[in-house]
Amino acid sequence: MTRRALFAVLVLLVIPLVGSIGEDEGKEWAEVAESSIKFESKVDYFVDSQELQSNDSGEVVIVTVDSTNLRFSPDSITLREGDTVRFFWSGELLAHNAVEENGLFDSGDTSRNVDYSYTFNVGENGTYQYVCEPHESLGMIGTIVVEPIPTEEPETPPEEEEEEDESSSMSVGEDALSVLLFMPWFLGIFAVVAYISLRREEFQLDMILEAEVDELIVVPPSSTVDSLSDSETLVDSYRARVLTLCALYVAQGIPWGFITVTFVTFLAAEGVSASQLAYLLTLGTLPWSLKFFWGPVIDRFQYPEMGRRRPWILIAQSGMILVLASMLFIPNPSSDVTLIAWMFLVYNIFTSLQDVSTDALAVDVLKPHEMEKVNSYMFTSKTIGGIIGGAGLGTIIGFVGIKGALLLQIPILILIMMVPLFMNERPGEKMFPWSEGQGGKFEEEKDSRSFMEIVSSVKTAFSLRSTQLGIVLSLVMSISFFLIPVLPLLFIRELDWDEARFNQTKGGLILVVTMLGYLVGGQLGKRFGGKSMIIYSALATALVTTLWGLTESMWSSGFYMVSIWSLRTFGWSIVAINIFSLMMRITWSEVGGTQFTAYMAMMNLSAIIGYQLTGPIASRFDYPTLFLIAALLETVVILAALFIDPDETRRTLSFSQASQQ
Repeated sequence: MTRRALFAVLVLLVIPLVGSIGEDEGKEWAEVAESSIKFESKVDYFVDSQELQSNDSGEVVIVTVDSTNLRFSPDSITLREGDTVRFFWSGELLAHNAVEENGLFDSGDTSRNVDYSYTFNVGENGTYQYVCEPHESLGMIGTIVVEPIPTEEPETPPEEEEEEDESSSMSVGEDALSVLLFMPWFLGIFAVVAYISLRREEFQLDMILEAEVDELIVVPPSSTVDSLSDSETLVDSYRARVLTLCALYVAQGIPWGFITVTFVTFLAAEGVSASQLAYLLTLGTLPWSLKFFWGPVIDRFQYPEMGRRRPWILIAQSGMILVLASMLFIPNPSSDVTLIAWMFLVYNIFTSLQDVSTDALAVDVLKPHEMEKVNSYMFTSKTIGGIIGGAGLGTIIGFVGIKGALLLQIPILILIMMVPLFMNERPGEKMFPWSEGQGGKFEEEKDSRSFMEIVSSVKTAFSLRSTQLGIVLSLVMSISFFLIPVLPLLFIRELDWDEARFNQTKGGLILVVTMLGYLVGGQLGKRFGGKSMIIYSALATALVTTLWGLTESMWSSGFYMVSIWSLRTFGWSIVAINIFSLMMRITWSEVGGTQFTAYMAMMNLSAIIGYQLTGPIASRFDYPTLFLIAALLETVVILAALFIDPDETRRTLSFSQASQQ
């Protein structure tokens, strides 16, 4: 009866919310009434450009210098006869000028401060190329296309349509939803949480998800000696195991931090829209959603003379380095986001291959009693790599440019590659294909089951209600990530943060807060129960996100924005680490690798779904409404985790397996 009553409450929650959203279906999309001038960090650029565009003589388009100090921005513009191009920059690091190749216009001597305008008269239509004389050989070249004045004035000039498209990339939508429309949902969630809090035992809120782990660990007598060994192979040296696995996770964290923090922020400052940023993140995340396909590949095709996993790790790292190097040949990354996105897709194919190979290596070489501790070291190492790629490269990008930031990653990855390159998994293995050796000898307890028997076991594992609800929980966990591509737009374009400040915050402080959230969340889950921490932390995080959306008047305070962002990140990290533990708990050991990898892949798929929602949601609603929508989606995790029985898999399948034996 209690579950029926709870189901009835949930139905009553959904009905008013659906009805309230439907009221706005007939509204027209609001036009974004912002300037079409390319975003610059200097506010006075915007003011001047708006004043000039109001002149009767024609439109004025500003050309300035981008963050690399070696490119015009924009480097290609289209005008009409009677329009004016204005070359304007102030306090630049290098001195520049703008000279048309046939002498039509000339800004004069090079200078760090230039304000020069040229108006194209009637009859001067055509294509003009201009250069910065001292930096022409470095590619500082621009193009101006001047179209003739049309004989018949169209009702909607093409320039206005272009302005609308361009201005739409400058901000989010303008539609707003009142918080009162969200109140029935949040009040209902409060009622549900209060209800299950009174029935903690029935909903397994106090169950410790990592209980019985110590009982499953049997430490062999020789393990202590092995752990202290100074042998150079991974199976003999604890120090070598930790060093190798942590170094490989740092290698994964650097590009992850660079892509999700530094590069996304750079593109946002260059005028790339939220939907394009979401497209980049979607393709970058896609390989991680399909990484479970790598498992059978690395198990089936091996070169044991050099180790079971080491060759695949070296292949993956070589691919990562080659793709990064190829990105250096793209002239202007911000102008070809599609190409960059596809290259990041290829890059993350190699990164996901390294991830799967590294995890398989950890399973092969770690002792049972080392798993939990070394896994925490590995995750911390990935966070450190993320800080290097985010805050580190994000800080210096203003000095070296985006290509300099790409270039700096290559020697770092090569240096990390030296660790697995000169480390053997087992005694007797070859260091290189041409080295002497016959391959390491390892205990190989191969699964004697046929492929169909394994498939049947996987189907059995996912036949339980809790494991099926685990799929639902994995798929809804990261839908609120649609907010990630929006944050650079808010901080940089609306609040006038510079790239370095945003990168240092997101790639530094926020990652540290995330790491602390994982550590604290794990300890709280062990003490108060994993499901309790998922439900209560998700509710608390949703309240913080709601508060963020309702306090727009305080967004101008940098201290407030960093504080509330950190608080929200900390809360969601507690949710995430306990969801990982819950997924491990409901995973059947017979097909543990396949089942848990499937859950992780679906979590990545959830992030992709969230990124795909960015475009349609962000283009319609304003910033406060986006935070309210994100808060609502965060509470969906509560409903998904509510009916999962953490002990169902062990109680049902382990008992069945024992009875068959």
